[in-house]
Amino acid sequence: MAMSGSARAGDGFSLIELMVTLAVLGALLLAVTPLVRDWMFDTEIRNAAESISTGLSKARAEAVRRNEPVLFSLVSNDSPGLLDNNCALSSTSASWVVSLDNPADHCADGLDTSKGKRLIARHARGDGASGVTVEVRDATCKSATVQAQVLFNGFGRAALEPAPIRCIVVRHPGSSTTRTLHVVLNSGGTVRTCDPAATDPRDTRRCLVN
Repeated sequence: MAMSGSARAGDGFSLIELMVTLAVLGALLLAVTPLVRDWMFDTEIRNAAESISTGLSKARAEAVRRNEPVLFSLVSNDSPGLLDNNCALSSTSASWVVSLDNPADHCADGLDTSKGKRLIARHARGDGASGVTVEVRDATCKSATVQAQVLFNGFGRAALEPAPIRCIVVRHPGSSTTRTLHVVLNSGGTVRTCDPAATDPRDTRRCLVN
């Protein structure tokens, strides 16, 4: 017996219906892809800023706990996710080391405060933030500087020598629409992460000029 037209229509999608569905899905993907990309970039920016802020706070807390100077240093790393002993001080790196001595050429040493460069903690840029760029700036967060270290004294304040990092700008070069975050160290040694795009005086993310 021949099937009716209505029965055949219920058997599945026609070619036209399938093409329309694929076209709609394609349009949705094109619309959503930039949003997903920017979300991933923002996540990397946030990860890097939080990591640097954690490192600075760690160095300050260790200086107070030990009652002796502790260094926070931004250092280069050739391979994302890995610090080796080819490291050098770098004002454009998101990798950092907390130590009791200058860590240059010793970033991969054991975390042992009894000998050598006496490393306390370290973090490589590739851990969740491989694509970010970092720039150290002055206290206004406007002019680039070459400072790559902060020496905290036993009171948790930033020493004047070496000249301390005051502002670290973290961004992602992959998109002009993602946000930028600032990690700011004030003269008293307090560390704060802020968003320069936040302008409302009531917004706790707002950046304040030192």
